[in-house]
Amino acid sequence: MTETTNLAVVAIVLVPLSVIWVLALFNIVVRRSDLSIVWRIAWSAVVILIPYVGVLLYATVRPPRLLQRSGGSDTTATGQAIAEIHHVVAEHEAGAIDDSQFAADKAAIFGMAEA
Repeated sequence: MTETTNLAVVAIVLVPLSVIWVLALFNIVVRRSDLSIVWRIAWSAVVILIPYVGVLLYATVRPPRLLQRSGGSDTTATGQAIAEIHHVVAEHEAGAIDDSQFAADKAAIFGMAEA
């Protein structure tokens, strides 16, 4: 292999892998507040001692980002409105409320005046 080929391999392969490795370490140590200190040390050791395989292993077994942030439920105003409309639709389909009450409940959820 020539000197130019070696530089190309470093630039194309090793630099991106090294950036991913550093980002994984940052994620483990700083961003993963759900991990205890023992698990942070253990994952850091795996990623440091087995650099690229450790990163792949960590990325495979860590929980999905959305469930980690929201705890599995949507607590935003939009999420609450969707949950409320599902509840009202279920009541209407079950016959617990009539059409006029259904329309009034929808208007209240969406903040609109009844037409």
